[in-house]
Amino acid sequence: MANPHSIFNLINPLKRATFFLRVVLVVVCQSSSAALHAQPRYELRGAWITTAFGIDFPKTTNPEQQKADLEAIFKDLKAKKFNAVFFQVRVRADLLYPSTLEPYHEYVAGKGKSPNYDVTQYAIDLARKYGLEFHAWFNTMILRGKESSEQAEQTPSLWKTHPDWIDPRARKNPKLKDAYLNPAKPEVRAYLATLIADFARRYDIDGIQLDDYLRYPDKSTFTEDFPDDDLFQQFNPNQLSKDEWRRENINLIVKMIHDSLHAIKPFVKFGVTPIGVYRKLDKEPAMESVVEVYQDSREWTRRKYCDYLAPQIYFHIGATTDEERKARKFNPDFEKLVGDWAMNKNFRHLYVGIGTYKPAVKQEWKKQVELCRKLGVEGFIFYSYNSIADLPEMFSDYALIPPMKWKSSASPAPPEVQGVGWRYGKVEIRWKKNKDARWVNVYQPSYSMLVPIRQNVFEESAVVGAKSGDQFYLTTIDRYGNESKFSEPLVVP
Repeated sequence: MANPHSIFNLINPLKRATFFLRVVLVVVCQSSSAALHAQPRYELRGAWITTAFGIDFPKTTNPEQQKADLEAIFKDLKAKKFNAVFFQVRVRADLLYPSTLEPYHEYVAGKGKSPNYDVTQYAIDLARKYGLEFHAWFNTMILRGKESSEQAEQTPSLWKTHPDWIDPRARKNPKLKDAYLNPAKPEVRAYLATLIADFARRYDIDGIQLDDYLRYPDKSTFTEDFPDDDLFQQFNPNQLSKDEWRRENINLIVKMIHDSLHAIKPFVKFGVTPIGVYRKLDKEPAMESVVEVYQDSREWTRRKYCDYLAPQIYFHIGATTDEERKARKFNPDFEKLVGDWAMNKNFRHLYVGIGTYKPAVKQEWKKQVELCRKLGVEGFIFYSYNSIADLPEMFSDYALIPPMKWKSSASPAPPEVQGVGWRYGKVEIRWKKNKDARWVNVYQPSYSMLVPIRQNVFEESAVVGAKSGDQFYLTTIDRYGNESKFSEPLVVP
């Protein structure tokens, strides 16, 4: 087998210059082609995989069927040209991974039981296999009501271990479906930071995401205000107003989790998916997150507590229809909301949550994606996987995940080329990853030098279709999303 290094080194300087000129011409042509297709080179494309009550997964307690179902999801997302998954690992103070702190979610193995495998680790392994970033999604403040909370044999729920952490109104009403932790209690904030830090130490993940329940409960369940007067007097050294103090309690949770993650694994991407309406932009009835539930998400990016926000803008384009108004299902305009979030990014990424579980949104998802691109957001996440599973094709080319330059802007070294050769009628490319590598991308000049033919390869080889004389180049993608220069060319013998 010819050595691509020696072949390349034998090219004289004039021919080498001609070779690279051809590569540049290919890049220019592909750039024009990419513009015509209006697909950005950098764009996060994610899907929420909801494990709460088996919405997306699991549909059965049979471990082997669970594994098959989960692999089908990851395989489908890769085929649709997605590049990230947001997998729910904490539901209602119950988990999708083994822990001494909280019990397993009952839909995994049954009430009070644990599965015979680590569901989250299996999902992480699938993410590597299919070249998808893995973001662990935690529901934070919400938990089940006392009577609906399942008690595991080995790990009791927070209703058993720390009932004093829970909203006193829920403690008085055990039949309620849901309850909330009290964010004013320092021990609650410390517990959430500890829980997530423990997870980050144990698992090789790309990101951590907090949920829209990172807030105070809304006023739909109780007529009386959240009972925290005593804590307001006890833990308010800066003499803030009650509203400011409540917002600061939530801010502190975000800060503590950010700080602990940064100390443990600074490369982990940390974000939150807040309620889609920060403040009302029209007269449509909607929950204003910063006012009604003390979720001041833009303050988190202003203070640099998180790397991105993924607001849940689960609305269609345009005003509420007459039918929606009759049904009292109001619709703040998607385009206005995205524009408002895009103008308040605070130099952090914005990934728009698209609610394709709603028929009106699913019908226009392509228009919503184009609006996101037009308004300058860095990507989008679809809620949830089940709502897009039946869409046969979503994107025509791969997109790279936008790098987070504020975390690191250093360019990694390209992979070390090991060889190229024939194997069962296909071509196998081999390389050695450097210590900074998370993924490797494979480019073929005859296709594109902007869009890889293999994206986010975790292993150190790839099998591709090719013919003698075809050339390939490799790049490294590091933990922060930075891409290296091209490797030396690999030439098929």
